[in-house]
Amino acid sequence: MKKVKLWDSPTRLFHWALVINIIVSWYTIENRLIELHEIAGHTLIALLIFRICWGFMGSTTSRFSHFITHPISAFAYLINSLKLKVHYTVGHNPAGGWMVVVMMFVLGFQLLSGLLSNDDLGFSGALSDYVSKDLSDTFTQLHGISFDILVGIVWLHIVAIFFYVLVKKDNLIKAMIAGYKNLAERPNEKLYFAPNLLAIFLIFLASALSFWLWR
Repeated sequence: MKKVKLWDSPTRLFHWALVINIIVSWYTIENRLIELHEIAGHTLIALLIFRICWGFMGSTTSRFSHFITHPISAFAYLINSLKLKVHYTVGHNPAGGWMVVVMMFVLGFQLLSGLLSNDDLGFSGALSDYVSKDLSDTFTQLHGISFDILVGIVWLHIVAIFFYVLVKKDNLIKAMIAGYKNLAERPNEKLYFAPNLLAIFLIFLASALSFWLWR
């Protein structure tokens, strides 16, 4: 077995920061901690902007072009994977890649609806003044619905991960923590890893934009 690097540090940090902030967003809204909920939301905005940029400029396994395949191919992979007929070792598999895309779209709508929402108790999203009160109320309702959808996607993601860990004996969690995976042979493709300085620059720009929206 050969120890092969698959995930760069920015991608792994993004992944766990996303997990933490989704949990914080849920906890703060459940306990009516609106100000902290807003901070968590704007942190998620910065993370999402960074991940979109990293999907075009980052390392090989983090790029959209590497893991977004034709939907039919992804569906075929999913069926064969459930039958334990295929194994994918480098980056996101075709089905997992589409799950990432769907999650990002739902999260994006969740964040946009939050920016346009209000709670009728003094809080209003950063962009709510640019729409009518009725439209803001509509986005407030959609904000709650989209969060339920996001939670469903997260649970589906967790189930898929444990299916890989327990059934296919492919520890995706360990790989996303350490960045490495033990493979029988090295990948045929040469993997490129973008410099961390680029990631720092992008997260700085994303954070600045999110902060500007907040203020």
